[in-house]
This record gives sequence, C-alpha cells and structure tokens, in this order.
Amino acid sequence: MTVLLGDKSRFAAEVGAWDNALRRVDLWAAGKWLTCDDNSVFVRQLRRDVLDAAAWLRSGQGAPLPFDGLSPEATHRRLMHRAGADEETEAD
Repeated sequence: MTVLLGDKSRFAAEVGAWDNALRRVDLWAAGKWLTCDDNSVFVRQLRRDVLDAAAWLRSGQGAPLPFDGLSPEATHRRLMHRAGADEETEAD
C-alpha cells in the first residue's frame, strides 16, 4: 500500500511498503522527484532528519526561505550538502 501526503505539483511525500527494516519514501517538489538517489529509509532516522531540516530551514541559517531562485534539484543538493556537513562535524 502506498500513501501520498501532499500534492506532487507543490510538495509531497509518497510512503510505500516496508522492505525488512526499511520503508520506501519518495519526496516531490514542484512536480520533480527529489529522492532519485536513495528512497529507502529507516523511519525513526527519517523522522529525526526531517525535524532537524525543518528547524534549520526555519532558523534562516542557510539562505532566504525557500532558497529563492533555486530549482527543486538545486534545493535538494543544498539540503544534502548540509546533511553531509553535519556528518563531517560529528566525525571530527
């Protein structure tokens, strides 16, 4: 069973079936599929990451919301880069 939350032409999360401990989750923004690189998630980790990303976006630390002038793909890359920066900081 697949559940669609939102509108793919604006923003949506499409949650699919379980595969062992993972669940398929696809994200859409402005009609573009953003999770083309990896759409298998640990649900608890995804929940924490979404909360962290939302808090970071609301704080205004990264750029003006919602990354004015960037394509959905560029916005996704910026968010992924931010997530990688967190991992590098934790490893130090």
